[in-house]
Amino acid sequence: MDIRQAAFSDAFYIQQLLAQLGYPDVTLEMVSQKIQLHQGPAYHLLVATDQYEVIAFISLHWFEFLHAAGKVGRISTFCVDQRHRGKGVGKLLLTAAEQYLLGQGCTKFEVSSNEKRSPAHRFYLGCGYVEDPKRFVKYV
Repeated sequence: MDIRQAAFSDAFYIQQLLAQLGYPDVTLEMVSQKIQLHQGPAYHLLVATDQYEVIAFISLHWFEFLHAAGKVGRISTFCVDQRHRGKGVGKLLLTAAEQYLLGQGCTKFEVSSNEKRSPAHRFYLGCGYVEDPKRFVKYV
C-alpha cells in the first residue's frame, strides 16, 4: 500500500468511494474540482493505493482560531473501500493525515461523523479521538 497526494487520475476511484459513503450523485467533474481545491493552501487530499487502485482517501483542511494558539486540523471526508475495511488501511491513512496536519502547525484534530456510522465512531475512539458532540449547523 502507498499513501500519496491525490491526482486528477484518481477522480473515478474517489467518486466510487463517495458513492459508498452515500453520495451517489457526485459527478467526476465535481470530484475533479475538489481535487483542484485540495491542491491549494490550507487543504490536502491523500489517497491510499493498492497496486494502482485507490482504496481509500482522506480530505484535510486546517484553520486558526482567533482565541487559541495553533491550528485546528479537520478531516472533512474519509472513506476506505468496503472491500478493504478492517485491514488497517484506515489506521495507516489516518496516521499519515495526522502527521501531515502536525506539519502544518495543527495542535488539535477534529472529525465529524454521521450518527448512523457506528463502526466509524468505534474506529475514531480506538485511534484516540474523544466525542465532543456539541455542534450547531445551519444549512442555507
